[in-house]
Amino acid sequence: MLLVTGLPIAVQAQIADSQGNYYSNLVPFQTPTFSLSNSKLQAGSLWRVEAEALNCRRSPSLQGSIMRTYLKDAVLEVEVYRGGSDEVLVNPLDENRHPWMPVRGMSFSDVCFVRANSRFIQPK
Repeated sequence: MLLVTGLPIAVQAQIADSQGNYYSNLVPFQTPTFSLSNSKLQAGSLWRVEAEALNCRRSPSLQGSIMRTYLKDAVLEVEVYRGGSDEVLVNPLDENRHPWMPVRGMSFSDVCFVRANSRFIQPK
């Protein structure tokens, strides 16, 4: 069993593939049902913006209209969908097979998507 505290940053980087893509928002040392202490958030829910500015689009594609733009160091709460007894942590792919992460808005219809790549976002 791995402990959540005190793990090096290199362990977190293992969830990205060799091109920096996050096909899942599950952080490897957390299980899908793990929740942050004193929080309703699930594993993989919080991500930090790494880019100077990051567009959040209506659909998981560069062709999707821009709904919001987040600035560097903003914290995103991504949507973790319920799927039976487990959380659905697989990110949707665009036409080029690049993953996009759904970001929560004020309502379910307000969800937008950011490119799920380590150049743009990192686990918090």
